[in-house]
Amino acid sequence: MGQAKKHARQLDADFLIQPAGEVAAVLVRAQQAVFRRAWAHYREAADEDPEALHDLRVELRRLRVWLRLSRDVLRTRKSTRRRLKALARASSPLRDHEVMLELLDQVAEDTDCADVAARIRQLADDHEPPHGRLSFDTKPGLKPRARSQTASFVRWYTAQVATMTECIERDLAAGRDRAHAARIQVKHLRYLLEPMHEPFEVVEPMLADLKTIQDWLGDLHDLVVFRGHLADYGGWLLTDALPGPLARPGKQARPLTQAFAGVRDDVIRLSAWQHERFESMWREWQEARPALEKRLYTARNRLIGDLENAARAGD
Repeated sequence: MGQAKKHARQLDADFLIQPAGEVAAVLVRAQQAVFRRAWAHYREAADEDPEALHDLRVELRRLRVWLRLSRDVLRTRKSTRRRLKALARASSPLRDHEVMLELLDQVAEDTDCADVAARIRQLADDHEPPHGRLSFDTKPGLKPRARSQTASFVRWYTAQVATMTECIERDLAAGRDRAHAARIQVKHLRYLLEPMHEPFEVVEPMLADLKTIQDWLGDLHDLVVFRGHLADYGGWLLTDALPGPLARPGKQARPLTQAFAGVRDDVIRLSAWQHERFESMWREWQEARPALEKRLYTARNRLIGDLENAARAGD
């Protein structure tokens, strides 16, 4: 949020009626500077600060979202955009691994799953992504420059806000199949709104509600991803269980059958835990959703009105 205020201070008083490309260039340059500071901190303190990677990824996402949203009004260096995309991909596996470890800690709180969660947690060390430092050169930069003859910033920005909230409404109404797509749109709308936090009071409660929605949908998505990992976890457990029986001569029919049966039962326990947790969380989300959506769409309408009124006053 503090970064959003800094971005807002970069804008001229009459920014709403200025060409969208020129204002977007100011905001992208500001976010590029924030990203570079996060990158410098990661390089210097990644070993001591466990949040350095997370902070870097957040600022990288903010920058890439603004690049994506403003591509119709802003030109940037293509080679730099490609390098930013490569950095995002390179940083994902370790962060995803950390998320799954956090979920395994939650699984361990269930008495029926505590033992298998502990075993997978130990085996996860052998399957952890490489710890090698990320590589990225901050030069050359994006060099943002406005496209010619773009609409006013207020016209472009209100259209973005309206379109994105319509996509969120559509995806949330579609239920489980579009929940992850809705989460992505919610996150992008948050980043779009952040620079307007200081000039327009209605943005703050919108950001709070968007963060709540994002957290709900993020937790649900993590559980979906966890279920997708169960086949891998079963493979880890089986690989760990088989060497003992196979080291002994003979068919070892009973020990091998017991090993397979034990892994089968463990995976069934984990799948049951995931199913029950997801269904419970989904019911809670469905109860909370109507009020959150109503506040969001009401605030959206007010923000668009406030933006248009401010633009007319400054014209």
